[in-house]
Parts: sequence; structure tokens; C-alpha cells
Amino acid sequence: MPSRETGRFPLILYERVLSRNRGPATLLAILLLGLWYPVSAGWLEWPKPPADGWLLAGGFVSLAYALFSWIGPNLAFVKVAGDHLRIQTPIYRLKISYRRIASTRPVDFARMFPPASLSRGLRRQAQPYYGRTALGVNLNGFPLPPWLLRWFLHPFFFAADQVGLVLLVDDWMGLSGMVSAKSDAWRTGQQPSRPFARGVREILDVDEDEP
Repeated sequence: MPSRETGRFPLILYERVLSRNRGPATLLAILLLGLWYPVSAGWLEWPKPPADGWLLAGGFVSLAYALFSWIGPNLAFVKVAGDHLRIQTPIYRLKISYRRIASTRPVDFARMFPPASLSRGLRRQAQPYYGRTALGVNLNGFPLPPWLLRWFLHPFFFAADQVGLVLLVDDWMGLSGMVSAKSDAWRTGQQPSRPFARGVREILDVDEDEP
């Protein structure tokens, strides 16, 4: 279903991040599990039990990561919910109340994260996204300390020029429109209602007293 109808926008960053190690993890799992079987069957004498258990454990860990690298990108998305903006990564969920959102803006990914400012590893991850536009969400403040969020979110989530987040999605204009609409609706709901009826009565009372 289109993202504008569901309010859910996949975070395309994680497809690149997780796919980098997908092949090596699969190969390592095959190697470790393939070596463990002849050792456990007694066809090979090294490593001797119980050391052969490490082959089995390492093989399952590598296999689990390989499976996660396939499933993880489908678990990463931005959701425009009723009272908050939800950022779901494969392992962490961050909820941002609309009261924290000051504005949204288009962000040139290459200008926000120029190659000269990145490490070699981050530069390789950023390369496929140069030339793309992301959505910048300017915030009045983070819901958690930034140093803590950096443990759970990729560095490309954090705007380099001000307090805010950078969301790399295919339909950044659709996401921007929905976030802006929700933020405006929240601000409108926080404004006190005008005592219209009382004002009308006061005007009528004044008119009746005038000669």
C-alpha cells in the first residue's frame, strides 16, 4: 500500500548498511557449520571436544546475523502516528512528540554529509545516496540525550548544522507534508478557544444600553 495512505515510509539507509556484511556473514556461517559437522562426527581431530562447540556457536551467530541482514531493512521505517513521529530501526524505536518538531526542510544528502567530513567507512556507506534529497526534521530538542541516541541510531540520522534529524526515504515530499500537517494540527489544538458567544452577548448588551 502506498506510504502516503499508511503513513509508513521505509528507511532506505538500512538496506545499504545491513547488506554490506550479508555475504561475509553467510559465508562464515557455512564455513563454521561445515567444519563443525565433520569434527562432531569424528572425521576430523581438530578442534577436539569441547572446543568444537565454539564452531557450532559461531556458525549459528553468523547465520542469525545473515538472516537479520535480510529481514532488518523491512523493520526500519518512519511512521506518522496520531500524536508522535515514530522512527523504527531494526533494533530500536524512537517516538518524537509533535510538540518537539519545529519545522521540516529538504536536505541535500551530499551537502549535509560531505565526503571530506566522513571516515572511510562512512564515506562508502554514504556514496550511494549522494544526489538524493532527504527530509530534515528540525527539533526544539531531542527526547533523549544525543549521546545516548547515537548508541542506537546511525550517524546519518543526525543533522550536522542544527538540532534535528535527517530521514532518508524515497518519498520525502510525502513524508514532509504529513509531518507538517500533524504538527500544525497539534499546534492548533493547543491554542485556547476564543470566547465567541460571550463576546457576542457583550456587544448586544452594549447596543441595548446605548440611547
